[in-house]
Amino acid sequence: MNNNMNWQTFIISVLGSGAITALVNGWMNNRTQIKTIKESGLYAKRADVLDNLMKKMEIMDRDMRLFVSPMQNDASEGAETTRRKVAFDSFTSFSEQYQVSRHYLPKKLSDGIAALCTEYRSLFLNFSYKVKYPGTSPNVELWSELADKIQVEFAVKKDSVADEFRKIIGVK
Repeated sequence: MNNNMNWQTFIISVLGSGAITALVNGWMNNRTQIKTIKESGLYAKRADVLDNLMKKMEIMDRDMRLFVSPMQNDASEGAETTRRKVAFDSFTSFSEQYQVSRHYLPKKLSDGIAALCTEYRSLFLNFSYKVKYPGTSPNVELWSELADKIQVEFAVKKDSVADEFRKIIGVK
């Protein structure tokens, strides 16, 4: 009986101290804030932003890979101009989408995307003006270097950004 009395005294003293009450209140406030955000549509909006950015990033990456690929089906000047325009347009679309929606992103992800944009811009400019400038012979050595870079380095950076997307949406 004395043992039960000690436990009851202990429980009453802990509950009376306010520590448990503060912990429960903190947890309840956090849950209420999360619920409010989800109900306000911000959660859905952020998911939509992430989805759009990821789609545009994949399209841009595909178009840039086709642009710098040494294995071209059609090496004519017209086909080259078309590949350049497609790569430029998809880069611009991705970059613009990032600029208008970056405030929905955590800083680490936003910084990763900004760095990726810089890398793709550099790749585009180097290829356009140093590898295959219209009317000149291609710089095959630099072309090979850029093609390897997009296959290896860009893939790692793009996967890192994609991993941040996955963390946010809860995909492991």
